[in-house]
Formats: sequence, structure tokens, C-alpha cells
Amino acid sequence: MNDLLSLMLTLRPQESGPGSPYWGPAAHRALLDLVRRADPGLATAVHDGPGLKPFTVSTLIGYSPRSGLSREQRYGLRFTALTGPVAGALQTAARVGETVELDRQLFVIEAATTEEGGHSWAAATTYEALSAPWLLGRVPPEHRFKFQFASPTTFKSQKKHVPVPLPALAFGSLLEKWNAFAPVALPPETRRFAEECLALTRYSLRTHMAHAKEEGLRAGAVGVAWYTALNRDRYWLSLMNLLADFALYAGVGAGTTMGLGRCRRVKEGVVGEQ
Repeated sequence: MNDLLSLMLTLRPQESGPGSPYWGPAAHRALLDLVRRADPGLATAVHDGPGLKPFTVSTLIGYSPRSGLSREQRYGLRFTALTGPVAGALQTAARVGETVELDRQLFVIEAATTEEGGHSWAAATTYEALSAPWLLGRVPPEHRFKFQFASPTTFKSQKKHVPVPLPALAFGSLLEKWNAFAPVALPPETRRFAEECLALTRYSLRTHMAHAKEEGLRAGAVGVAWYTALNRDRYWLSLMNLLADFALYAGVGAGTTMGLGRCRRVKEGVVGEQ
């Protein structure tokens, strides 16, 4: 069974009209509702459990506050899971024809995709399969990484919000989530390598404001950033490549369970798709 899931939903609203200015908290509640339909006990454990949450959500993709909701339009919503039970619950409950409630609006699920060929943000795998190419040395590790930040990305550092995806913050966030949920932890020195040996060498980022729970608006970075390893040690580069691949499922930075930090590694020349 897959324990890493990136599920893309295509939604149709049952009614046209005004919608929420920001759908992240509503998507958070919708994911927990879907998990509850499949396994009430799991939903309670995920909601009430301490520490990092084993999922992320997107906001409503394709929605414009100016235009509002239209029954004639289709919208996207992405859920990810970082454990097998949550992944299984989402795939059980988020089926075509079922409804999802977002901010008191009902949406019908018209498609639910977990295959990369169906959508560039969709995928499903296991921790073992994701890590095998890098940890078993099956492919030479790359020393350049291109990340797309598709929703506002910010980091909590020394009690401040930092809206810039610096290498230590981006890869440190990924390391924290990997060690929280993966069956085999990576060494804490991984963060030190990212801080000392990775450089932010190019970026095309803009500041985007997003609604944050009980904090009003929060600034985050949206766009593309390139990182380059200054140290070509194969072992540490392999761990950087693994964490870069993990970004698709884990998201980056703060607020990923409320629609922030939607991120993935992309190949050079690929134009980001929302």
C-alpha cells in the first residue's frame, strides 16, 4: 500500500455565487471530513495528535475572488498524505460522485487522480520506492535543484516569519517532516549540509499575501528557485535529491495543512502548472 499520496481532485460547485477569499482552512476541514468518512478513529487521532500533521492541502485551484464560483467551471483541490492510513482513507472516501464541503459550499468530485500521467501534481508511492534510487546509489545524484512554489511559502525561524525559501529553511523543513513520518530517519547533519553547502543561485519569486489563522495576512514567496550544491559529496547529495523529491508530498515551510507551501521539484525547461 502506498504511504505517500498526492491526490488531485476535480470539483464542480453545485451552486454559483461568491466564495471564500482563501480556501485553505476549508480544505483542511474537508480533508479531515473525508478521512472521518473512511475511519472516524483515524480522523480523531490525526486532528488531536501532537506535532506535525501527516497531510497537506491546497487552496481551491482556479478560483478567483473577483469572479466567484461558477457551476460551469471546474476547480482543482489537492490533498497529500504522508502515512499509509491517511493515504488509504483519502482514496477510499474521495471518490467520483461524492461531495466535498468547502466553506458551506458543496462540490461534486468529478475526477480523482493519483497518477502522474493524469495530472502533473498527482502521484503515489512508498517511502521505500522514493528513497531507493538515491540511498541505494542506483542513479548519480544531481547537484542542482529547481523548486516551484505554487502557493505562498513562508518559514518560522527564531519566532519570526521568513518569506524567502533559503536552502537551510527549505531543506530543513523537508528533513523535519521526513524524520517525523518515514520509517528510516535521515541524520540531523543533513540540515547542516543544506545550510553550509547549498546556495540559492537563481530565483524568480514574488511576494504573495495569504490569509493565516488568527494572524490576518501573511507574506509568502511564490515562483521558482534554483539551488546548487557547492560540495559534491555523493552521500549528502543523495539525501538532498531524496528530500527534493519528497517536496511534492510534504510541502515546504509553515502552514502546509492550510494551503501554504505547495511545492515540487521540477525539471529545467518545465513551465509550472498550477
